[in-house]
Amino acid sequence: MKVDVLIIGAGGGAYPAAFRLADSGKIVLMADPKGVLGGNCLYLGCIPSKTVRELIEINDRSGRLLGSKNHADFRSIQKHKDDVQQLRFDQHEQERSVFKNLKFLKGNVTFTGSNSADVSTEDGTVPVEFDHAIIATGTVVSRISFPGSDLCITSDDIFSFGTVFREIPDKMVIVGGGYIALEVAGMFHKLGTEVHLFVRTETVLRNVDRDLVKIAYPLITPFRVHLNTTIRNVAGKRGKLTVNYTENGEDLSMQAGEVLLAVGRKGVVPEGIDLTGVKYSSKGIIEVSDTMQTSVPHIFATGDITGRTPYFHAAVRESLVAANNIIGGTVDRMDFINVPVSIFTYPPVSYIGILRNEAKEKGMDIVETSYAMSGDARAQMYEEQDGEIRLFFQRKTGRIVGGWVVGLDAPELINEIGTAVFNSLTAKDIARFPDQHPTTNEGVSKAARAWKESR
Repeated sequence: MKVDVLIIGAGGGAYPAAFRLADSGKIVLMADPKGVLGGNCLYLGCIPSKTVRELIEINDRSGRLLGSKNHADFRSIQKHKDDVQQLRFDQHEQERSVFKNLKFLKGNVTFTGSNSADVSTEDGTVPVEFDHAIIATGTVVSRISFPGSDLCITSDDIFSFGTVFREIPDKMVIVGGGYIALEVAGMFHKLGTEVHLFVRTETVLRNVDRDLVKIAYPLITPFRVHLNTTIRNVAGKRGKLTVNYTENGEDLSMQAGEVLLAVGRKGVVPEGIDLTGVKYSSKGIIEVSDTMQTSVPHIFATGDITGRTPYFHAAVRESLVAANNIIGGTVDRMDFINVPVSIFTYPPVSYIGILRNEAKEKGMDIVETSYAMSGDARAQMYEEQDGEIRLFFQRKTGRIVGGWVVGLDAPELINEIGTAVFNSLTAKDIARFPDQHPTTNEGVSKAARAWKESR
């Protein structure tokens, strides 16, 4: 098969580029072992996990505000998750079917040269020649090894399409201090599970602004957090496990129904990549420029495999940058800094751009303004008044450089703030916009109006 572009993967870093390239008239082949479009995000990541999260939150609010009995049926929650996934699989397939010059194969890709590859399918091997390639293979969960680690589960086991994980454990140990560990811990805590979070270091969310973490930490960890803790071994069987661990130098033991490992992810590098000359790290991360080109100019990489901004929305933008540059030369570049990030805990935490700690490191003269969720009408409706909106402006110009939100609707609010950061708006620009009432968005313009008084 001879194609203009070979795309390896079918997630956010792949199919938007495939659609854009096919629409331009390019002959495109996309290959992925799952056999469906959507990648890890749809198959076992952000879509299923956030579906579960939202249903748990609905149940929690109903109980708190209306006094209704907790009726959370985890089997029903998981079934709805599967239904949403199937809906989106079908949607993507319909979108793909529009393009006659876009072919999709279920299979694994092995490079055989810098412009050639084999796709291994159920029906045999398909040799492919290409002018350009996009590597969008994503990442897989990392598993630490210790005696009994095979008895532990990962987030894949909970959220994958059609998972058999349908029962709420009475007690769960979660190993990790990143966003996945905290999100899952929050979900099961609200479902009534006794949750214990084991963190190897002295803090959670190590790569997030420390002052933001200080504000968020007491709000997002209603469960027990064990810092400076490592697991020695796990014994027994799922449902009745014995966890032997060391916390602050003391050897201890605990019983748990499930042990979940959430200790990071590693890149999936295609077989035969050394034949292309593309540079990648020992952790499976492929180096790219802001044009999404690898060390080999006609081979691009997008999404989590680049290790730059491991989020679906960033992968979509990166895939379009790659597609645009394949179509028209170097005409598009990725902004890796101004990408919104959300941690879907209870309450959620979101941020974008340059925050307090980075501004100090860069020697930037900034002005901070804030709005407390305690005064927000919508937060009062839900009795969820913890948290704040905080904006960061250059003192001299008034231009916004970053912001964070802790509290109700944070993932939605950060998009408005992010648009302002991305377009270099000033405090005056933001303050003049009449955010709709009663929404938490009002807090963004209110925080911006405080800029003059804060100088």
